[in-house]
Amino acid sequence: MDEFPDVTFYVLNEPALSAPPPDEIAIWQELAHLRTENFAWRECVQAIVHDVQVHRASSQALKDAIQQRIVSLGGRVADSHRHRRLTGADHQ
Repeated sequence: MDEFPDVTFYVLNEPALSAPPPDEIAIWQELAHLRTENFAWRECVQAIVHDVQVHRASSQALKDAIQQRIVSLGGRVADSHRHRRLTGADHQ
């Protein structure tokens, strides 16, 4: 899967050279948010794969582990959206 590289470091350290035009700031913020969510999803899937390997013998333990991963992912995504609302990133 092709992804855009994370250029946050460069934007923050050399804003005069690499900052997006003012009308594209919201696009950059949305991309940063989506990268964060994508990372959380990826971590969740990797953890579920790990759980499948660990809990092969017990379907109930696997079900409980996956449910816990999904609840954790939901909390992370909700926190991310709450943070965006508090910082005003959705309203720019």
